[in-house]
Amino acid sequence: MSDEELIDGTYKLVMCIATGGSSQVWEVIEQASGRHLAMKLLKTDTPDFKENKASLKYESEVLKTLDHPLIIKFEKFSSSRDNTYLTMEHFRAANVKLQIKANISSVHVRARRLFEGICQAMSHVHSKGWIHRDVKPDNVLMNKVGEIRLVDFSLSSKEVTGFSKMIGGGRLKTIQGTRTYIAPETIRKQAPTFQTDLYSLGILFYEVLTGKTPFQAPTPEELLRKHLSTPPPNASEFNPNVTPEMDRLIARLLKKKPAERHASIDEV
Repeated sequence: MSDEELIDGTYKLVMCIATGGSSQVWEVIEQASGRHLAMKLLKTDTPDFKENKASLKYESEVLKTLDHPLIIKFEKFSSSRDNTYLTMEHFRAANVKLQIKANISSVHVRARRLFEGICQAMSHVHSKGWIHRDVKPDNVLMNKVGEIRLVDFSLSSKEVTGFSKMIGGGRLKTIQGTRTYIAPETIRKQAPTFQTDLYSLGILFYEVLTGKTPFQAPTPEELLRKHLSTPPPNASEFNPNVTPEMDRLIARLLKKKPAERHASIDEV
C-alpha cells in the first residue's frame, strides 16, 4: 500500500465504525506498530469545519489530562491540509444505547458492573476538576462481560470555583448537551457542577433498568419543562426487579436542585 492510501502515511483505514454529520469514526491500523486504534476523522467539506476542528482539539486536550482504565485512552491529535483527526484506544464494543435497543435483558445481566464502572470513571473525571456534561448511554461503550469505556469529552468543562463562582461566573450562553439527559440547571443556563453529571447519570441508570427515560414529551420544549418541574416515576413501575434502594438512589440523583443530589459521585 502506498503512502497516498494511508492517513498521513501512517494509518490504514480498516472499517468505519460510526458516522455523523461532522465526522466518522474508523478502526485503523498504525502501520509502524501494527496496533489497532480508533480514529475520529473530521469531514472537511462541512460549513462548520473550523468549529469542529477546534472542538476536536479541545477534546484531545481534555483526554490528555485523564488516565483511567475505564476512560478511553488518548493517542494523538493531528491537523493538516488534508486530514484532521483524533486517535485513541480501540475498544471493541457497542455503546450502551444500541445494546439497550437490541437486547435489554442482556444489559440487565451486566448492569451492576456497568453502574460501578461508570461511577469509577466519573470519579476520576471529577477528581481532575472536569465535568463531563454529556453523560448518556451513547457515550459509554460496554463489552460482553460488562467492562466499559467512557467516551466523548467534547462538552467537558472545569467546575467554576472560588471567587468566580461567588460572582456567578461560568454561566452558559446556550443550552448544551442532549435534551433527554439534561439537568435543570443547564436548562436555566447556570454554571454546571459535578452534580450536573449526577443528574444525567440518574437518567442513564433509569434507562438501563427500564428501557425508557423518565421523561417523555411530544416536543423538545415540553421535555425541558418536565426536567424542570415534573417528578420522575419510580423505575420499579416499569421493572418490578428494581429494588426500593435503587428507586431511592435514582430519585435522589434526579432531584431538581443540585444541592439535594449526592455531594459527590463517590457517594453514589
